[in-house]
Amino acid sequence: MAAAWRYEFADLLTDRPIATLALTGVSFDRRIIQPGAFKATIPVPNRRVAEQARRIAAPLPEEGHTGPGRTVVHVYRGARDLWGTYLLWTATPSGDERGRISVELQGASLESYLDHREIWADLTYTSVDQTTISTALVGHMQAAGGPASIGLTTASVPSGVLRNAAYKASESNTYGAKLAELANVDGGFEYMIRTYHGDAGRVREFAAAPVLGQDTTDHRFTRPGNVLSWSYPSDATTAATRWRARGDAVSDDLAADSEPLLSNIQTADPMIAAGWPYLDRTVDYQGARTVTDLDAYARWWRDTRSGVIRVPQATIRLDAKTAISPHRLGGYARLTIADDWFPLDADGRPTFSVRWRVVGLEVTPETRSAGDVARLIFAEEEETT
Repeated sequence: MAAAWRYEFADLLTDRPIATLALTGVSFDRRIIQPGAFKATIPVPNRRVAEQARRIAAPLPEEGHTGPGRTVVHVYRGARDLWGTYLLWTATPSGDERGRISVELQGASLESYLDHREIWADLTYTSVDQTTISTALVGHMQAAGGPASIGLTTASVPSGVLRNAAYKASESNTYGAKLAELANVDGGFEYMIRTYHGDAGRVREFAAAPVLGQDTTDHRFTRPGNVLSWSYPSDATTAATRWRARGDAVSDDLAADSEPLLSNIQTADPMIAAGWPYLDRTVDYQGARTVTDLDAYARWWRDTRSGVIRVPQATIRLDAKTAISPHRLGGYARLTIADDWFPLDADGRPTFSVRWRVVGLEVTPETRSAGDVARLIFAEEEETT
């Protein structure tokens, strides 16, 4: 039996409740580092629901004291299991030819807020642990309080990797873009904004660590079994085997021609040895001013994005026995498939049984055919048994 889902709408800054409404067509996801998406529809069967929905959709200019950009939806599975908090960015009320009224909602997890705040001060960090820089950026973003703060607490695990970072107000970079850039580098780290219930109410926590996820036992998913479907796409449209990172021009002579600083070429040598051709990409990093930093960015791309990009996925039933949830992203799962594509061997054992890390979770509550379902997104790893 599918669990009961509840959707509580609240003010972004104060978390003051606005309404609890029934939704249809709900889907939402969570990912490490990246903002997760939220989509849903508010069916409006009567005037009472319409009045509540207006506080969320704010269809008229004079109703702009509520609505998208300042309203969040808390997604609960069961009584107090908070699966995510999403900031609404669009709301579209409409009426169809049969007189039915509804409101289409789209939003993203709280990481998306970081992409809407720009760094308007010069900031410099010298030989500081990279996870400490990340929490310092979040602290700086909220330092003025009031409308500058969405109530994020911070928690970080030292990575042991010291970095230099400089951000200039004139560049108008967002906190979100620079946090992702800081994390997505050779020897980088991971972060998420987690929402959960603490002793004093709901908590919004920016968590940074070398690697997120501390499951001591693997989740297990099998086909036949609780795996409804699977896919294993391979995409070479943006493939590369050689990488460069390009930063700022570093010349102080305004009269002289200046060119952007470039990293050394980082080549995926094992792929070249295996017969791949040269496929080249250059990635831009505004604000990068040293070859050392640019080399680290280029190595990250070489080590994580070279060749064919594979994003293995499996859709599973979310029943009472399934322990996976957004809070456990970063943990490992054992995925075993036995079908015509991955047949059993001569001894009747699976030929496809892998232990992969779960880095994304896309949830569709209350589907008619299978109850609650979730699509797991894996990070492909070498271990296969």
